[in-house]
Amino acid sequence: MVVESLTSYQSRSPVRAAAVPQRRGPTGDPPVILTRMSRWRGVRWWRVILVALALIVINVPYGLHEWSLHRAATDGLHVTATVVGVTGDGDDSVVAFRLPREVDDELEVRTVKVDRAVGEEATRTSELDVRVLEGHPDVVHVDGQVRGWGGLILTALADALVLLMLLLSWRLGGRLKRPALVGVAVEVVQTGDLGSLLDKQDDGTYVINGEVTRTGPASLVLTLQDREVEIHLRDHDNPIAVGDRARVRAQLVG
Repeated sequence: MVVESLTSYQSRSPVRAAAVPQRRGPTGDPPVILTRMSRWRGVRWWRVILVALALIVINVPYGLHEWSLHRAATDGLHVTATVVGVTGDGDDSVVAFRLPREVDDELEVRTVKVDRAVGEEATRTSELDVRVLEGHPDVVHVDGQVRGWGGLILTALADALVLLMLLLSWRLGGRLKRPALVGVAVEVVQTGDLGSLLDKQDDGTYVINGEVTRTGPASLVLTLQDREVEIHLRDHDNPIAVGDRARVRAQLVG
C-alpha cells in the first residue's frame, strides 16, 4: 500500500518551491503547526524565569542581611550599651544589653553571642562596646561576636533544592516528548527554515520542517519542538547534513 500511495503522489503535479500556505485538510482538520523558534529552540523560558525568581527570593534577603551587618561593622555608630545580664553558653557567653536612648527610643533588650573573654569583660564593667547601623538599632556588631552558620546553611540548602528540581524537570521533560512519527518522503529533501513545522496538506501529506539529527542510507530523522519524525527517503535524495535544517513533504505511515 505504501508503494502504491508513493506512486500516485509522484504522478501528481510538483509542489511549488514557495512556502506552502496553511490550509485545512479535506476532513476539515486544522493543520498541526509548531511555531517558529529562535536559536534557543530547546529553552523553556517560563522555567528559567521561575527558577531565577525562586533564587532571588531565597538569596536576596540573606544578602541584604549580610550587607547590613557589614555596614554596621565598618560604618556603624560606636556606642556603649548597658549590660543587663550575661549567661554562659559552652565556651561562649550570651550578653543581654540595652542601647542608649539616642539610638533606640524603646530601650529594647537585645542579646548577642560573644566569646568568653568579651563576656567576662561585660560582666565586670556592665558595659558593652557596640557598633549600630544608623537608623537600624536591630543591626549591631560587637567585637568578639560569635556568628552562627544557620542562615548560610539554610540558604545553601534552599538553593540546592531549587537546582535539583530544575535538573529533575529538565531530565523528565526530555523523556516526556510525544511519540515519534514515521513518514515516507514524496519529494526531494530541501533546505529548511528556522523553527519547526508539521503542516497537513489538502492531499493528506505533511510538510515537515526541523533539524536533521540522524541520517541513514535511506532515511533521516527530523527533530521538531516536542517530537521526532523519521523519514524514509525511498528514491529521493537528501542533500542536508546532520545539524542543518531540512524541509520535506511526506506521507505519514505511523
